[in-house]
Amino acid sequence: MNKWIKITRPVNGLMGFFSIYIVGFIAVNLHIAEFIIPLTLGAISVFLVTAGGNIINDISDVETDKYNHPDRPLPSGTITKKAASYLAISFFIIAFIVSTFISIFISVVVVIAELLLVSYEFKTKKIGLPGNLTVSLLIGMIFLYGGFITGTISKMLLLFLLAFFSNMSREIMKDIEDINGDVDRVTFPKKYGIGMAKIVSAIFVVITISVSVLPYYFHVLSIYYLYAVVLDDLLFAITIWYLKANISRGEKVSKVAMIYGMVCFLIGGI
Repeated sequence: MNKWIKITRPVNGLMGFFSIYIVGFIAVNLHIAEFIIPLTLGAISVFLVTAGGNIINDISDVETDKYNHPDRPLPSGTITKKAASYLAISFFIIAFIVSTFISIFISVVVVIAELLLVSYEFKTKKIGLPGNLTVSLLIGMIFLYGGFITGTISKMLLLFLLAFFSNMSREIMKDIEDINGDVDRVTFPKKYGIGMAKIVSAIFVVITISVSVLPYYFHVLSIYYLYAVVLDDLLFAITIWYLKANISRGEKVSKVAMIYGMVCFLIGGI
């Protein structure tokens, strides 16, 4: 793969790109064709912001990547940090320009996402819970972004909260799993102990399960969502048990539950 493409990690960007169309369908269902141009512009901006964020991640982790990922463009020396910085900045600027064709308000949302990405890589990633909060906000912002584009922000707010709470649980699980390897980070389990981290992770799971019925209750999603989310709630509940039994497996089950949660949203959008 070309080094300039490789440094952007295009698979991540494409996932963000197509997620905007998924959110658009959830938001307006069969009326999605009416929003195809702003959704496409939004998808392009998400791809560019994600690519820029991936490059900044490589810049931030260049020293550790010399051991963990020596084949990446920066640690291998095929791309300089200066060139990578220019590329990331260019992606962020182009993403902002593209978003202005949707609306100025949407472009403000893009800038906020970019600032969150930069703050995560150079500050909050190393100080535990604020880093978890930042990542979870960015995950949930996909729904807010799609809601702003389609004018259905009130509808998307509950889905944002579900994505946020479920990802908070998973982020803490990942920190527990990586506690021995995170030598340069003061993560939540490092600061407050694994026992407390497991409790907080479980609390976020319970909150996720508790509010999962609300999209149906408030007529955001159909009865089909309610049928489908029962299995998703069961998967999240299983992660609580794995917090004691096998944290690595619990983190993987949580990831499956989050992916299936998006399927539930799609089913409920019908």
